[in-house]
Amino acid sequence: MGILIKPISEGSFQQVLKVMEAVMMLSFQFKLSLRNVLYETSYNRGERILNFGETQRVVWFMLSGLLREIRMSKVTLKEKTGWYWLPDSFVYTDPGFFSQEPSVRAVEAEVGCDLVMISYADWLALKAEFHEVETIMEIMRGRYSKIRIEHIEDMKSLSVDERYLDLEDVLDYLFPRTQLNFIADFMGMAPATLGRLRTRYYGRRK
Repeated sequence: MGILIKPISEGSFQQVLKVMEAVMMLSFQFKLSLRNVLYETSYNRGERILNFGETQRVVWFMLSGLLREIRMSKVTLKEKTGWYWLPDSFVYTDPGFFSQEPSVRAVEAEVGCDLVMISYADWLALKAEFHEVETIMEIMRGRYSKIRIEHIEDMKSLSVDERYLDLEDVLDYLFPRTQLNFIADFMGMAPATLGRLRTRYYGRRK
């Protein structure tokens, strides 16, 4: 698991808090207890932080980098890109961390990634002591779930140009960091189609 695991730094902790406190105010005692159970680690490009069938024993917060969530096609048994996790995201699979069921997804680093992590046992202990834990995680899970559902619906209802323009900021981040065919899976279109759209739109706002 990663190259090196170390206690969280002050800068990284403040980055985590900024995202959490955008959701709700946190008590001083909770912040102290949270910091004591957070650790940092790094992964190199191509490393899998979670494999198919593995139980996710930690939840991650991404400080920097890009993670790709991979699903397995039931028909072809080929790997497909189902999602991307960008900086300032909490990273987990569903089912996975919260239910402690074997994951039906894999998660792989597309570039070098710096991550914060908390173990399931430490998360449960915090949850038992502080009401903030369940509240903030349910809010965040709800938001992430909403974004995923909207993405799936958009892939069905929008034209390829509309899909591209709707996620243009995300695509601008993805193109230099991951493969075109992976992004095409995520966008629900053929790689050739995405390539034409990239030629038409990429970099137009620079």
